[in-house]
Amino acid sequence: MFVGRYDNSIDDNNRMFMPSKYCEDFDVYRIEGKPETAEKQTKPGKLRKDYEGKCVIVHGAEHCLYAFTLQGWENFIEELNVLPDDDENIRDLLRHYYTSASYCDIDKQGRVTIPPIAREYAGIVRELATVGMNKLVEIWDRKTYERTISGKDVKALSNYASQLKRGAAAHKTNA
Repeated sequence: MFVGRYDNSIDDNNRMFMPSKYCEDFDVYRIEGKPETAEKQTKPGKLRKDYEGKCVIVHGAEHCLYAFTLQGWENFIEELNVLPDDDENIRDLLRHYYTSASYCDIDKQGRVTIPPIAREYAGIVRELATVGMNKLVEIWDRKTYERTISGKDVKALSNYASQLKRGAAAHKTNA
């Protein structure tokens, strides 16, 4: 599970460091295809020099980027694929995610190169806010993130969530 906010930046080669707290969830400590060495892993926070990892970066909502583990991406797409594809809005949503998806390498130092089209979509220049959102990581231009969250009333949002829960519960009992 991804939680927390980390302020970081991208370098001149358009790479960002994945926060070390997220690296374990992105399997940064595992050597794929070599289960016999899995128990000889380094301590958390130490990247393996022989690691070659991947994540999927897609255009998210509100002009941020989503970074998924490979399994997280597969699960996300499975959830979307149950939606009716004869609905134009659903096709537009699927098109948004499929066409913006990029499989990105995580290098042995935990760096991820953010594709140019993704940087442009999110308005990323240098400073980032990397935010854990349970099953995915949001990557924001830091100023955009600050503008987006400023003035949000947590109590009002909590009340909204409660209303949604009550509506879902009522729908279940009527079904």
